[in-house]
Amino acid sequence: MSDETRVSKPERETVVPEPVESEPTYSPAVDIIEKADSVAILADMPGVSRDDVEVVLEKGVLSIDARLGESRTVGMKLQRQEFELGSFHRCFSVGEGLDPEGIEATMKDGVLRLVIPMAERYQPRRIEIKGK
Repeated sequence: MSDETRVSKPERETVVPEPVESEPTYSPAVDIIEKADSVAILADMPGVSRDDVEVVLEKGVLSIDARLGESRTVGMKLQRQEFELGSFHRCFSVGEGLDPEGIEATMKDGVLRLVIPMAERYQPRRIEIKGK
């Protein structure tokens, strides 16, 4: 008799491993804003430049990874440090009501903005009434 217990995962469930790092990994604060035609995700990553951010969509999971590197202190003498250099990581499921092909990403002032349009069949539309 075996003491092993097998656990099967549902077919649609996606498991995304968390990165294992020797440095701190921060989870950026986000705002998620839903409009009639899209969903916007605003992720705060102070000190991170656009070139240090990677956004990947794989198997319905949208991953945000960023690195806060030494570049923020180049040419400066650090007097006090209240948070360490490290990485940002956050994942979101992209539901079937969203169009993953239309995702747009912009970065300004340490805020990553992802806009995911609603799939056309889920957008509100006016129905014409026929008859006399």
